[in-house]
Amino acid sequence: MPQDTAPSVTAPRAEALEPHNLNDVPAFPADTQILVLSPGEFATGGIHTATFSLRNPHHALLHIRLRPADSCKEWLSVTPAEMALGPGESQSAAIHTDIDKARRLVRAGASPNGYIELTYHRLYPSIREVESGKSATGTLQVRLPFISCPACKRSLESAIATGEIDTTPDFCPFCFERLRPCPICGTLNSWLVQHCIQDERHVVRKGPDWGTLGGSPRHEGSIEAKGIPALTRRWSFPTVAPNRRESALVWSAPVAAYGIVAAAAATYDGEAHLYAFDAETGAPLWESYPLPDPVYPDRGGAALAGGKLFAATVEGICVAVDAQRGTRLWETSLNNRVYGAVVPAGEQGPLLVTAITDGAQGRLYALDVEKGNILRRTDLPGPPDTSPAYADGLVFCHDDRGNLTAVDLLTAEIRWSVMCDAGFDSAPVVYEGNVFSLSSGGVAWCHQAQTGEEVWRVAVTNSPFSGTPAHDGTLLYMPANDGLHLFSGVAGKAVRRYPLRMPIRSAPIIAGGTLYFGATDGNIYGASAGRGLEKLYETTGVGSQFVAAPAMSEGTLFFAATNGVLYALSQVPPLPPIPSMERGGLTSGR
Repeated sequence: MPQDTAPSVTAPRAEALEPHNLNDVPAFPADTQILVLSPGEFATGGIHTATFSLRNPHHALLHIRLRPADSCKEWLSVTPAEMALGPGESQSAAIHTDIDKARRLVRAGASPNGYIELTYHRLYPSIREVESGKSATGTLQVRLPFISCPACKRSLESAIATGEIDTTPDFCPFCFERLRPCPICGTLNSWLVQHCIQDERHVVRKGPDWGTLGGSPRHEGSIEAKGIPALTRRWSFPTVAPNRRESALVWSAPVAAYGIVAAAAATYDGEAHLYAFDAETGAPLWESYPLPDPVYPDRGGAALAGGKLFAATVEGICVAVDAQRGTRLWETSLNNRVYGAVVPAGEQGPLLVTAITDGAQGRLYALDVEKGNILRRTDLPGPPDTSPAYADGLVFCHDDRGNLTAVDLLTAEIRWSVMCDAGFDSAPVVYEGNVFSLSSGGVAWCHQAQTGEEVWRVAVTNSPFSGTPAHDGTLLYMPANDGLHLFSGVAGKAVRRYPLRMPIRSAPIIAGGTLYFGATDGNIYGASAGRGLEKLYETTGVGSQFVAAPAMSEGTLFFAATNGVLYALSQVPPLPPIPSMERGGLTSGR
């Protein structure tokens, strides 16, 4: 153990001191009662020193003795072992932890917590008849960061000691929770959290999750990020597009959360599965989960919320699996057909599903996310084939007869319903109290979310709208068969159009002011604010198109193409201009 070091003493403060009272028991003098070593500090081994302060806020002298408890004195010591503090004076003390000894003893069964025992009392040298006041005791706990699973709370030290797992394991060997170390303090966290369980100020995962169509139940399709109009392939599954259409997977819209990207896919013969990949590397997280029938590829999609992966097949089978493990949680049959993506109304649900009955009527279901039982159902004015949206206690549904319907989530009663000019092939988008709708007749609508009162309507184009729009807080980005239309969401006026020869049926994404979208020509396009459209990525393969909505997480965009490939494309900065030689020296090339 280290030798005692000279104490650091701070002069008395000018603040008022506590009055004399000989019968008072002194308060605990240390500025903390728990010291926690971070995993990063603990991993280095050797002797680790941590300091804390002791203070005397009284007019009398304060005498303090410090000693480690017998249960931990083999690996814990404190300096100085004794001190006397004058009125208003403070002094630092140092706790020394022999990490190698502590690790060995804890793995042998000792407690991972150590204690410094403090005994303290006041001295009154100016009062002859009183030598000292009442004494008191207290303890300061030293908590060692031995590795344990944040989900099942079991210690991983025995598995580390025997070499079964590393000191920074990828998953818990007992409950198979996927683990990610905090980049700042090294504490092991579940993949599901964004902030460290040891310190909320530490960010474990950057950026919001994209757990459902449009990134949230409102479907706004916008994310706060530094958008850069250049893309490079990070990974893809499969790596190369198949040469034959019969060999290609038919993907639904992907979603991304917790460092996981997931989607449903079906073979040419109709064999369907749920897939989950590591968003960074593209490595499969578990064996593909079999589905009874496919998820609709154009407007259908999975959802991630509360650590669960949800999907609804065309035949109305709703499934939930553990997103980290790929194990079955529940399966519920609606006995109706489902064409839109499922939407969780928050991390704890319920799960919202729109369906078409055998009689070609519409129905909205709310399912319990834990058990899968149907909580509520609402008959809709028409058959829906798009996803519902949710905000502020209301669920908004489009149907093929041109109705926009608002349903109260708690009562399952229709709050209001309005008839628009034509049916809908896109989901509604909710932003700041308004609902935006794009009809297959080329008309854009804006209604007040709570009342259904019409704010504006505009005949934007003669071409159908067939993709869900995005809203970045100012503009609506509306995909149509004649290009992508930019519209003022407040004024209801056209701002710009990016024309394309092929239809745009996929939803766009707005990342930090940069527009990204895929088109049915098999290309991905982008544009920064105020600039022209650029082709950012070109796919190959038989009949390659982008129809399903994309997802985005931590600077990576995920697009599913009809060539059977799921693409993970990273944003990259543009290359600097190439210098050119001109008379007078080296200047930037034009």
